Amino acid sequence: MRKLILPCFCSFLLIQSCSFLDNQPIPPSEGGTPAIEASKSSKSNNSKQAAKPTYSNFETETLYSLIVAEVAASRQQYDITLNNYIDEAKETGDLGVIARATRLAQYFRAHEQTLAMGKLWLAQTPDDIEANAIVATAHIEKRQFFQALDYAEIILSLIDVNDSNGYKSAGITETIANFSRSADTLTRQKLIGRYTSLSERYPDFTAIKVGLSILYEAQPDTAAAYKVIEEALANDSDYLPAIMQEIRLLQESKQNELAIKKLKTQLDKKPDDARLRLLYARMLTQTDIEAAYEEFTRLSEQSPQHLDIKFSRALIALELKKKEEAERLLKELLKVNYRKNTINYYLGNIAELDKNYDRALGHYIAVTSGDDYIPAHSRAARIMANQGNVSEAQKHFSKLRTESPNRRSQLYAAEAEMLEQQDDIESALDILSVGIDEYPDNINLRYTRSSLYEKTDQLVLMENDLRHILNLEPENSATLNALGYFLTSRTDRHAEAFQLIQKALASKPDDPAIMDSMGWVLFNLKRYDEAIEYLRKAFELFPDPEVAAHLGEALWTQGNKQEARSIWINNLKDNPNDNRIIDTMERLRVNPY
Repeated sequence: MRKLILPCFCSFLLIQSCSFLDNQPIPPSEGGTPAIEASKSSKSNNSKQAAKPTYSNFETETLYSLIVAEVAASRQQYDITLNNYIDEAKETGDLGVIARATRLAQYFRAHEQTLAMGKLWLAQTPDDIEANAIVATAHIEKRQFFQALDYAEIILSLIDVNDSNGYKSAGITETIANFSRSADTLTRQKLIGRYTSLSERYPDFTAIKVGLSILYEAQPDTAAAYKVIEEALANDSDYLPAIMQEIRLLQESKQNELAIKKLKTQLDKKPDDARLRLLYARMLTQTDIEAAYEEFTRLSEQSPQHLDIKFSRALIALELKKKEEAERLLKELLKVNYRKNTINYYLGNIAELDKNYDRALGHYIAVTSGDDYIPAHSRAARIMANQGNVSEAQKHFSKLRTESPNRRSQLYAAEAEMLEQQDDIESALDILSVGIDEYPDNINLRYTRSSLYEKTDQLVLMENDLRHILNLEPENSATLNALGYFLTSRTDRHAEAFQLIQKALASKPDDPAIMDSMGWVLFNLKRYDEAIEYLRKAFELFPDPEVAAHLGEALWTQGNKQEARSIWINNLKDNPNDNRIIDTMERLRVNPY
């Protein structure tokens, strides 16, 4: 059986998260204007919390440059603002100018300039917590985790665990751990060593333990992650990041009921905590979509400026077929340029549902980048083709391949899909072959072409494409399964098929599509009891008509005709026109009544 990928609007919600590195408003200078008082720059030598940077007397040229920088900021000419401040920071060495330049560089995510200015700041006040945090953050953004941790260690040495602000400052260790989730295994392993040492040196800072749990989770080593988070909660049972990490770990280990129970307990204690309520709302998207909608609506009304929440609310409204509300929310987001590519994609979806194809086309073509680029333009081309403009749709794809050379292979596949939907398999094969000539080792193009070869009974060519993929990726479970299923369904090479499917199943033992293939090859090998065992498991996980057809036939062959007929009839109620079940019943001469 070939695996199906089912789209879901709400899956997008699960990857939303808050970040320590979220943009803040452009940092104003003291008093909202250039703080160029005639005061001497002060340097704190004995206070861990360094003194607020002050400014010196300036020459006329410097004064003019800084005023120009602030005026430019008011006019959104931010390159002038940043460049002027950096130039004057280097020229004057003034601590106030250096600090402002550093904050501006951080806000504009100019990481190299942030590091340069931050180090100038630290050269004068090495114990300044803010300066160390900004430099650490710039290293995080550049994925330089060990350098970031060096500065985090300095912060830990400066702060007091009994001071609430200091306690929060330790949270930078959580940020480093969160960003290092995408690092390689060896990097995370080295970070685990550093964090373990830090946790021993600073046992009262719960944030370090949370960071260590995050690193273990990413390895993945869930048992170690959970053990560390239990230690964190024993240290501080009210520390919110630790509570949220425990709940995430419970979710990952499929203990959803316990996760929700613990989250509700925390919400009873802190009913107004937006982060807990947001986590609760996101969890509900997997269990109770209506309740999730109510939670996101409440959150959105409480925090109308929180655009991520409004976006989540819109997606759930769309999932619940509340089109008017979803469209209103999405249009509000589009007005402020929030995720404009994604918003245009979903507005195109709504327009399509309303059969307003011209409006849908406009929204789809407005998508210029991002993950929605290919789906949006594929839908646009499909609309063109359905309106009788297949050649126009093909010209659109050709133009896109010229404009987006990095997406050429994906666009070949998308064009082939559009042509297949128009029942022009021959043209679809032609465009795939053009793409494969250009990208001979592209697995997606090969796999797609193989499925079309099967549809047109060009079985030798189909097998050639699948074998080519396996030469490139011998452990590719989807291809192993596809080739094995083809061999046992369309040929008598069942022993060979069994070896391929067995290898695929060893890689993904819980995949119902591969379980179905294994059950079917065992059936063809006349190992009926084993076949039924696999097919039952596959059907429990994924009651698809194809699995129902296979399980029913295996049961029928073994004499369990009543159960077989029941499985077929019940499945046909939800899939009345599915030929796989109908053909099986006709071939076995089964009376549906």
